[in-house]
Amino acid sequence: MIVSGNPGVSEELAVSRAVSLVLQRKWLILAFLAAGMFGSTVGYLDQPPRYFAEAVLALDVRKFQALPTESVVSPLPQESPALRTEIDIISSRSMGEKVLTQLRAAGVDVAKGLGLTGETGAGSSAATTAEPRFHPAIDDRILVDHLLSGVRVANDGRSYTIYISFSGANPEFPAIVANAYAEAYIDYQVDVQTTATRHVSDWLGTRLVSLRSELERSEHAATEFREKSGIVKSGGTTLLSQQIAGLNTELAKLRAQVAGASARLETALDVSKTESGLTLSEVLNSPAIQQLRTEESRLKRSLATISESGAVKNPQIPELKSQLETIQAQIAVEVDQIVESLRNEIEVSKRQQAGLIASLKQMQTEMSIANEAIVQADQLDREASANRAIYESYLARYKQTIEQDGIAMAEARIISKAMPPSSRAGPDAATWLLAGIVFGLAGGLLAAVLLELRSVFLRRSTAYEEHAGVPIVGRIPELSQHQRTGIAKLICQGHAPFAHAVADLQGRLRLSARAGNALTVSVTSAGPREGKTFIASCLARSLAATGLRTVLLDANLLAPAVAREFSIQPGRTLVDLVAARDGISLDDVLRHDGGSGIDLVCADVAEGPAEHVLGHESFARLLGTLKQTYDAVVIDSVPVGSGSGALLVSALVDATIFVIPAGSDLLQAMSGLRKAAAAGIVVDGLVINEASRGTLKRRASPTKDLQAANEGRKRTDAAIDMPSIAGM
Repeated sequence: MIVSGNPGVSEELAVSRAVSLVLQRKWLILAFLAAGMFGSTVGYLDQPPRYFAEAVLALDVRKFQALPTESVVSPLPQESPALRTEIDIISSRSMGEKVLTQLRAAGVDVAKGLGLTGETGAGSSAATTAEPRFHPAIDDRILVDHLLSGVRVANDGRSYTIYISFSGANPEFPAIVANAYAEAYIDYQVDVQTTATRHVSDWLGTRLVSLRSELERSEHAATEFREKSGIVKSGGTTLLSQQIAGLNTELAKLRAQVAGASARLETALDVSKTESGLTLSEVLNSPAIQQLRTEESRLKRSLATISESGAVKNPQIPELKSQLETIQAQIAVEVDQIVESLRNEIEVSKRQQAGLIASLKQMQTEMSIANEAIVQADQLDREASANRAIYESYLARYKQTIEQDGIAMAEARIISKAMPPSSRAGPDAATWLLAGIVFGLAGGLLAAVLLELRSVFLRRSTAYEEHAGVPIVGRIPELSQHQRTGIAKLICQGHAPFAHAVADLQGRLRLSARAGNALTVSVTSAGPREGKTFIASCLARSLAATGLRTVLLDANLLAPAVAREFSIQPGRTLVDLVAARDGISLDDVLRHDGGSGIDLVCADVAEGPAEHVLGHESFARLLGTLKQTYDAVVIDSVPVGSGSGALLVSALVDATIFVIPAGSDLLQAMSGLRKAAAAGIVVDGLVINEASRGTLKRRASPTKDLQAANEGRKRTDAAIDMPSIAGM
């Protein structure tokens, strides 16, 4: 069996085969193309008119700030992801629900504008009727779905401009919906800021109540703890600290007072022993001593007066002296009392000092105990201070937030409102026609490829052997046009894959022939134009090249082709010989091909059924004569599908080979093989004729000329597995 050594194909050959496939399946492709165009036409006529309206928004890059405080909602960042998010918000379902509510509030019959009631049409003003009729039977979800399917939101990627478009069945409704989407988005931005401000205000108000309670609780706890711990502060210090400081001050004063009193006492004791004791300040300041001294001075003056008068014996002198002594004694007593009072004063001061020291020690002990309470009290004070700071910050933010209520401004503005279109935007006839052509061609090409794949699957070599049960005895490679014109010389070329393939076929047939008898081979096929004449002529040429006397008999009385194959003009034909017209003999019918050395018995189209000639006794005698005269008899038989003539011929020969063109339908070949088997005819082998793709089908597939030439050149260098026929 001959197998191509290089299964790959060049790009040129692949293109050629693709063109060949298109030409081969052109009617199928044209049918799909017509169906696609017809479908697109029907679809175009069935589509309702569509109108397109567009509103344009622009995001403001400027920030409006009415108050010096920061707003609750920060401005939109001028970045591509943020812009993409805003586009998604506009095309979201929640925005569609807002638009539906807004349209209904404006008195727009949304169901009618969307064409869900069957009452709208091109040019109608169904969307803005004076008395809109709503359709509660239509679910709001359906209306929102239709709104979402009709709206398109886009950005050119180079600016902060948002394009909102809507398409509908009438010219007015798309403009209304596009403007409604733009206004709904503006309201959405304002609502976001207003809602956020109010929500924050409510939350801050609620939070302030709890913070106020927390502040009051912490301050009350700190005050109560200080009162219970005795560390209440006054003027920044605790009362206990103030008391200790006061005691220290009193103790210092008392110590100074004791020191002063002790000094005065010591001085008084020192001077009391002399007359200068009367000069003490305490003595001088005593009213009693002053009166006594005044009386003493009077008595002394009286005595001095009497003494100066010389009345030594004056009886008043003793009395005055007695009174003077008495007064001086009283003065001494008064001085002693003053000294004693100083002693008492010092004693009292010392006792006071001891008491103050004891009290100070006790307070210092209490202070050391209170220090631990002070630490806890300071912690409570810090907690209260922190709560106060938080409360004051929340209070300030709350005041700022409530001041922002009512001044929300949208960060986008409508720069172009949608206007009702003056002409419809769809359906587009060119688009529908192009779609029909594209889908038709695609469907046709797909169907052609699928059919070709099916044919390839059915045409594979193993498929013939599996389904027919007949071995493949030969595979004739494809020929180019140049090789086809020089077929006689090609048979004898040793390097030609075609010559090796034909030689391998005739060698197999000679091996299967009975020894001592001439080889008789019938070449048939399932139908006409499958290359059996070509195979028969090549087989005869190859047999003649081995030195065998070979005759080629044209038994195809339906479409004889041997004479045309060898380019000769037949005189007498097989029909004349079998009918014994005018007493003609075999020599009158034989024609000789000088180039190959083959004798030819040509035929003509039979006037009656071919079976009358091929089943005639004279035809059987003719075959017997040829067997005795020649070493090999090759018969170009009638196709099996054209009657029983091929079966009659096969019954008279040694071997029958069945030609199957490469790429033919397996079902047709199987039908012919079953017909032969039913008649008891044994088909000795199958010959896969790949040469028919480039030669015999040239009229139907002219684009395969290049393919055939390339295949021929390709197989020139292919390795051939040819069994030896030495000794034949």
